[in-house]
Amino acid sequence: MQRQRWPGFLFSCALLIFGLAGCSTPPKAAPTGIATGGKFMPPATPRTVYNFNSGWKFVFADVAGVEQTAFDDSAWASISLPHTWNDVDTYRAFIRHSSGDVGEKLFGSGWYRKHFKLPVSADGQKVFLQFDGMRQAGHFFLNGQAIGKYENGVTAVGLDITKFAKFGGQDNILAVQVDNSPTYQEEATGTQFEWNAKDFNPNFGGLNRDAWLIITGKVYQTLPLYENLQTSGVYVYGQKYDIEKKATEVHVEAEVRNESGDYASITLSTVVVDAEGTVRAKFDGNTTDLVNGQSEVLTSSGPLTNAHFWDVNDPYLYDVYSILTVNGQAADVVKTHTGFRKVEFKGGAGTGGVWLNDRFVWLTGYAQRSADDWPGLGGAYPDWMHDFSTALLRASNGNYVRWMHVSPQRADVAACDKYGIAIVCPAGDKERLVEGRQWDQRAEVMRDSMIFFRNNPSIFFWEAGNTIVTPGQMAQMVALRKKLDPNGGRVMGTRDNDVLDANMALTPVSEFYGVMIGQAAQTDSSAAQNGIFRGYNTERRDKAPIIETEDFRDEAARGIWDDFSPPSMGFHPKNLGVANTGDTYHWNSETFALAAANRYSDYVLNRIDNKDPAHSKWSGYASIYWSDSDADGRQDASEVLRVSGKVDGVRLPKELFYVSRVMQSATPDLHIIGHWTYPAGTKKTMYVAATLCDQVELFVNGQSKGVQKTPCSPVDPFDGRNLGYTGFIYAFPDIAFESGIIKAVATKNGKVVAQQELKTAGAPAAIKLTAHSGPNGLQADGSDVALVDFEVVDAQGNRCPTDEARVDFAVDGPAIWRGGLNSSKTDSTNNLFLDTECGINRVALRSTLAPGTITLTAKRDGLTPATIKMESHPVAIQDGLAVAAPQTFPGLASPFPGLVP
Repeated sequence: MQRQRWPGFLFSCALLIFGLAGCSTPPKAAPTGIATGGKFMPPATPRTVYNFNSGWKFVFADVAGVEQTAFDDSAWASISLPHTWNDVDTYRAFIRHSSGDVGEKLFGSGWYRKHFKLPVSADGQKVFLQFDGMRQAGHFFLNGQAIGKYENGVTAVGLDITKFAKFGGQDNILAVQVDNSPTYQEEATGTQFEWNAKDFNPNFGGLNRDAWLIITGKVYQTLPLYENLQTSGVYVYGQKYDIEKKATEVHVEAEVRNESGDYASITLSTVVVDAEGTVRAKFDGNTTDLVNGQSEVLTSSGPLTNAHFWDVNDPYLYDVYSILTVNGQAADVVKTHTGFRKVEFKGGAGTGGVWLNDRFVWLTGYAQRSADDWPGLGGAYPDWMHDFSTALLRASNGNYVRWMHVSPQRADVAACDKYGIAIVCPAGDKERLVEGRQWDQRAEVMRDSMIFFRNNPSIFFWEAGNTIVTPGQMAQMVALRKKLDPNGGRVMGTRDNDVLDANMALTPVSEFYGVMIGQAAQTDSSAAQNGIFRGYNTERRDKAPIIETEDFRDEAARGIWDDFSPPSMGFHPKNLGVANTGDTYHWNSETFALAAANRYSDYVLNRIDNKDPAHSKWSGYASIYWSDSDADGRQDASEVLRVSGKVDGVRLPKELFYVSRVMQSATPDLHIIGHWTYPAGTKKTMYVAATLCDQVELFVNGQSKGVQKTPCSPVDPFDGRNLGYTGFIYAFPDIAFESGIIKAVATKNGKVVAQQELKTAGAPAAIKLTAHSGPNGLQADGSDVALVDFEVVDAQGNRCPTDEARVDFAVDGPAIWRGGLNSSKTDSTNNLFLDTECGINRVALRSTLAPGTITLTAKRDGLTPATIKMESHPVAIQDGLAVAAPQTFPGLASPFPGLVP
């Protein structure tokens, strides 16, 4: 029997005291009583997972005696998780590149308290708490006793509360002190966590992710929560893939612990269940005798035939049930939601790159801050909204996201699993080389993240740093991957830079290479083996994939169309180029898309699958950011957040979203950049993004305005500079505006393959409201959110694309108004009024614990007002526990209603 020991684990000394070794018997063919091809019903065991999000009390203050059971918290705010106290003081001041959100002031300690009772079924069992994360540090107290602490501000954390909890229907009181101070220091060493800085890692203090209460029996599979618990959970992976024959071998490694008070003979078996609930494979593993207090890794493996592999275009997921039996009786069942895929990481001109299920895959997408924040809500919002954002990313034809600086949230990784998005997962850093305790902190976060996420098929890359590390540090990280995730189909690397000797030293150690703004004349001419530019050279290209991790760092807000659209008639930068008080970029939405197309086109021309070695470099491309974020923006005189996104902060698409959709499409596609509601007398160049076609023809009111067969190299109207070849953008100059319809038609071999038309909108006449919620509607759990789009439309219901003016709101019913954002205005969040931008904007309302009807009315003088009613549905919460998990959407195979307004 193979015994696996993780770094830092302390297995029970009972093994040594009694002189016993784990005794194993040969594996059996299959667990009895379970038929392949039938529906699966897991056997009953003590394991139960409760949603622990609802019913908390909160105060932002450092109050004495809160941990004591007699403390009176009745005057505190009632909240539910995920929660942050920084949803009220962010996005309200112009951003600063050097320091991020300068308006954010609420730093320090906040206290949470929660009353709960354990169900009768918990008597005599193990009880754990899992917090998916918080910012930054937490101290936990149960019934007046300290039960643990947490400090890294990135990973999930687990707490064994069995010996502190009250059973038999008694009241339990949990108190948590959370500290989001930017100067927080690790208690044992006095060392700051390098990534605890709000310029690049937005600071949303609080219990800002989901929480869970987990009950297991005394013989159980541990949780994948190394932080505090120091346990590794279950590891599921495939081997011996035969893609053509649709076959693989499924392996399960489960860390099992016996706390029964006696020795136990324990058997591990596995059942693999498909998305329809049908058993597709079943097999027994080894049987082992464990004494009380002993932990051991049990294994089980067997064939999976007619396998449906996970793919970025078909992200199929199985449920793998690992089942423990003791003396023939089921003792514990763990369900692991995962997918099986074969991933190879190859070097070589024309033959290298990332190969998924025996085919080359061009990774194309975005870099995104792991806070994944949302104006008015900060970094704390329900799981279905993470699905919403990920589904929108997928709708842009992206299949790759590089999470930046710190490990992503569980909800985001789960969403990427479902929507087919390949992930770069970092540990924690601040874009610098560190040593000593700060390096150890980073390595510990990488360890914790590997254990927590190694069953998620969307993760392809582990990232040791957002810049270079030393060869010894990289060797340590590679060794960690080989120890904790040896069979997951993943590799370890960094985002590299220009330091010649340091980068060359990493070349033989790293398993992939990341670059920043890598495509340039220097990389085009970097044929020498001993040269390097921004992490690229041909030696690396021939060894392993090189992926772009954060290109096109420019910025532009959604709300300004072009130089011809009222009311702004273009973007007018303030103090251009002046650090910390001026704007760095001059783009509007149109020119932002043109400049981005130039960058993307250059990478496409130099994809690694290009057979010409002079133009065979890149295995993937990420443009920074996916959505606008409360981070280190460079529009310091004009914007309250960084506006590099392809969608804005509330996930409304910019023109670059649609252009990205076209550029990343595997099938013919087309988009007219802009709108068709200009002032009389306007004459301008109209741009059309198109792909996989021979030509594009433009029509105005049925009359052809020309045919273009070659993508353009446009001139920037701001400074007369040629933006370079765009690869996907077709220009039609001097198009005179005529009220009516503009239409673009793409053809290939004489056949229409894509087309789009835009209509001129009439005068603003009315407000239109459209609500979005999770698949089960708004839930009265105290943390769910309803999103409402508000548009100004003409008499025929067409959106007025140049409308930009205030709309006032009134809310009645059980909801908390969170509002939205005007990115170019200070203090626009959380107000009961907001401007439209390009005719539309979006606001949010949070539920309370009270169900009922919520009525939202939107008004503006001179327009027909709009009213929408939403039901907040009751949620079953008993004694502080809910059985239902936070609602989510099913994934790529199911349409997402109203995703792109």
